[in-house]
Amino acid sequence: MSEFMKAVVYNAPWDMRLEKLVKPKPEPNEVLIKIQAVGICGSDVHGFTGESGRRTPGMVMGHEVAGKVVAHGALVQSPKIGTSVAIFNIIADVPPTPEEGDPSFLNKKMIGVNLAKKGAMAEFITVPAENALPIPEGVPPEIGLLAEPVAVVSHAWRRLEEHNINPQRVAIVGAGTIGLAAVLTAGIRKIPKLAVLDTIFEKTNRAISLGGKGLHVDLQKPLSIIPQKLRRLLGGEADTVVDAAGTEDSFALCLNLVKPGGSILLIGNLAKTVPLPLQDTISKEISLIGTYAFNRRDFSFALSVLPKIQSQLLTFIEGRCRLEDTPKTITALAQGQNQALKTIIDVD
Repeated sequence: MSEFMKAVVYNAPWDMRLEKLVKPKPEPNEVLIKIQAVGICGSDVHGFTGESGRRTPGMVMGHEVAGKVVAHGALVQSPKIGTSVAIFNIIADVPPTPEEGDPSFLNKKMIGVNLAKKGAMAEFITVPAENALPIPEGVPPEIGLLAEPVAVVSHAWRRLEEHNINPQRVAIVGAGTIGLAAVLTAGIRKIPKLAVLDTIFEKTNRAISLGGKGLHVDLQKPLSIIPQKLRRLLGGEADTVVDAAGTEDSFALCLNLVKPGGSILLIGNLAKTVPLPLQDTISKEISLIGTYAFNRRDFSFALSVLPKIQSQLLTFIEGRCRLEDTPKTITALAQGQNQALKTIIDVD
């Protein structure tokens, strides 16, 4: 068996190349996983362009991943060899050392985000055995890896619970993978009224097909008409608004949509900073609730619900490529030439 593997390495903004790296060997508490499929996340695209500042040159990206266990470390007994798994990509709740990755922007060790060469856009990866969670029977790898975005929004809804917030009229700004996953999980949570806003007709129509209401935002018309349209859709003002985009414009829109005393749930984090009208926010008693990633509980929950929503999740997948084609594909996504909602890298 070869001691090397193919991997896609991010060298600089707009510079990503297929390279040959040393194939990893599992430590005593680790498993070796033959990667089958990887999702290209929007955060990977924004990291590739340098826009978010949340990827470091020299690293291997990829944190939405499914594969098969092919070898055990000396102390590992499960998951059994041959088991199809999704990877819970938070290795530890401490930042990496400079030798392990980039400790500057995140206080967690996360595969494909801040752990140098330990990313999933490769043929193999090693992870602690406890981070390799079996995918439910009958769920294919390309759906198994979508446990990651489902876990993100599951954690976000739970953040509201922790603040004793019971959303009744919800507006989601941004109908990308996270926004649409929020629609699916809102259905599981039986949130009564929900609308999704986006600047692209096709995305709002997709939200409608998943059970929400859609509201197209026409940037050529005054944004002041949007709150009135939203009230008609929801039968009242939104008590909870979800920012699934994380831009200056999306945050400003969320502030205009939420009712006094309501909450804004912040998931998207593309912009490093946004203007905050402090006096209005305070006088209207608006709560800003940040949410990032997920924990094992959220990831396990996401895996458990995949069989119930896999037919809807399958519609998210609009593009596929091979590992060799990843640099070209992610460039096209970054340039807007490729508008696929979710692109899957087929590795196996």
